[in-house]
Amino acid sequence: MTEVEASVARFAAMGTRVELHLFGRDAPDALAAARAAVEAVEDALTVRRESPAVVLNRVLAVGGAAVVADPLLWEALLAVNAMWRATGGLFDPGVGGGGPARRWRDVIPASHKPVPRRTPGPSWEGFSDSCEASPNWTPASAGVEREGEETISRQRSSSGDVGGVASSPHPPSLLGPGLRRGTSARGADDTAPLPNWSALTIDRAARRVAAAHPLALDFGGFGKGYALDRAAAVLRAAGVTSAFLSAGESSIAVIGEHPLGGAWPLAIPHPEIDGVWLTELELSDASLSVSSTVGAGAAKPGRAAMVRPTDGAIVTRPATAVAVATTGAEAEALSTALLVADAPALARLRAAAPDRRFLFSHDAPTRADRPMELTA
Repeated sequence: MTEVEASVARFAAMGTRVELHLFGRDAPDALAAARAAVEAVEDALTVRRESPAVVLNRVLAVGGAAVVADPLLWEALLAVNAMWRATGGLFDPGVGGGGPARRWRDVIPASHKPVPRRTPGPSWEGFSDSCEASPNWTPASAGVEREGEETISRQRSSSGDVGGVASSPHPPSLLGPGLRRGTSARGADDTAPLPNWSALTIDRAARRVAAAHPLALDFGGFGKGYALDRAAAVLRAAGVTSAFLSAGESSIAVIGEHPLGGAWPLAIPHPEIDGVWLTELELSDASLSVSSTVGAGAAKPGRAAMVRPTDGAIVTRPATAVAVATTGAEAEALSTALLVADAPALARLRAAAPDRRFLFSHDAPTRADRPMELTA
């Protein structure tokens, strides 16, 4: 029986549970540095307490301009701008920021959990079938930031002795209940401009951001992937060659290969039907994001419909989007874009990388012994 030494950190951050698994070496200092990188992103981008993002939003909410001094916020703004352009405006963290016709909205995405799958042979032996099956791993306390269970431990993975974890609920947002993923609904009598990213002007030389009309930004559909990117960069700099990073289990990043050989195999479960996989993927040095309009997370009280940011149309189709990309930030943006895209835009997005971008329609017939059919 093959044994692989592992170092593990589990803690609450980004409004969810973060897990960092390093294999092949005991590296508590690297784990501590990676955790600090995640928490630094939270400190910069959170809208649940005072942060550089909140300070910027106060200015943008009145249609003002500000110089962005925080380096992580500035880097995030540039990354979001790139993905907004790459997705044709379908990924957009802009929300209503001023005036009685709009209020800030909760843009926390519905949680959906890809889980390790058991496969014959060595590539995934030693990992449980379900992220919810382990009696030893428990979610951090709901609504707690920087608190709850947090450990850095050493484990040895062999057949059957590494399990998974159920993610904790998101704490309440200061933005209040409403729309997910950076969009805002339009009423029939609402003729004001959409409060989206197109209202922003970014002056790279001066590090200055200006809003053409009131809006605010929420990085809930971006921050987890971006935080895992920062953590992965720290781990690679420390010489880590095999790692599995998870934020809420809907945002995944892997470094190198699986410790027992080969790529990291993942199965994406149906959000409502036990025992049905949407797809199975194998990742190496890549990131994955899953977004869904159905399931327990999407059905929580106060969750409003998904809205397409380009035209304000409400997206009603029951579907799950899966995106694989080089970075977590890109994967988060793409899974959102796939979920809200109309048919022509969806076809363009999928055609660019059909083996890495998926949208599963839950209106399609399903059998327990095969994956869901892809939408056109």
